Amino acid sequence: MMHFLMAGALFLLALARVPAVARNGKDPVFLAAMFAGSSSLLGNPGVYLFTDALLGGTNLAKLAVNTFMIVGLWFLRTAVVNAISPEADKRAAWIRCLPVAVTLVLQAAFFFLTGPMPSTATWGEYHRFPFAAPFSLMMIAFIGWSCGEIAWACCRFVPRMRQSFRIGFSMVGLGSVISVVTMVLMALGILSHAFPQLTPLHGAANAPFQMLEMFAIVLVGVGLTIPAVAGRAARRLASLRMLRTIAKIEPIRVKALKNADMARLLETDAAARPQERLHRMIVEIWDAELAAGAARSALTDGDRAYLLTVESDLNLERTS
Repeated sequence: MMHFLMAGALFLLALARVPAVARNGKDPVFLAAMFAGSSSLLGNPGVYLFTDALLGGTNLAKLAVNTFMIVGLWFLRTAVVNAISPEADKRAAWIRCLPVAVTLVLQAAFFFLTGPMPSTATWGEYHRFPFAAPFSLMMIAFIGWSCGEIAWACCRFVPRMRQSFRIGFSMVGLGSVISVVTMVLMALGILSHAFPQLTPLHGAANAPFQMLEMFAIVLVGVGLTIPAVAGRAARRLASLRMLRTIAKIEPIRVKALKNADMARLLETDAAARPQERLHRMIVEIWDAELAAGAARSALTDGDRAYLLTVESDLNLERTS
């Protein structure tokens, strides 16, 4: 059941990112949620055994579970680090992708070196085999590294953010710290099975991993959703303000164009973006005033003051 809850939480995060995908054509958080959600869903024992039977019954589904999670964490790490500090990593693309590529290659090598095994949803019993433990540890190490880097980036840059981002990425950072702790406990549990001399650490194998993972997923998911929701709300408010401003400027424009005998020459471009429409309207008003001459000005002092204020705000938006 816990796998279904984690998958549901991740797919909900993916759903919340659909507007970003529609707006930008791509979104790494959406991809991260889809890959990690697929990994959680496939990790359910019933789903796992059914899928693995279709793949031949040799635990290839386990390789898919780990691969989906690694790729999902890579997209999440990339999204968070770029969102917090776009200038954080200017290295060549192949160098940036080296950690995930090496991890995927090594874990696949360890998986096949372990050899084919009958399909089972309890992989832990095989960690006594020479290459089974390194196979699992590759994913654990990668998740720990990714979440550690996310947590470090949040710790460094969150204090400089505005409120919605500060709250959201504080939750992301906390969830990442919990994930790092969880990965350490999981690694200790695996090592205690593989190496008898580490038996004193065997208690780590009984830690509530799924509960910790679920808590971390909820924190990260909600944390990433807060700035997105706040951003959409801010854009809606800005759009409404722009439309109200256009409605106030339009009578001034009509009056100025009529006074300069330009009303029949200029038509409103309804297809233009609101900001472009507003900018064009203000330019047309000043052009009409220039054509009419100072002696025939149709604008009141209040009109001029309002136009200058709107123009100043537009210039600030264009340069910010």
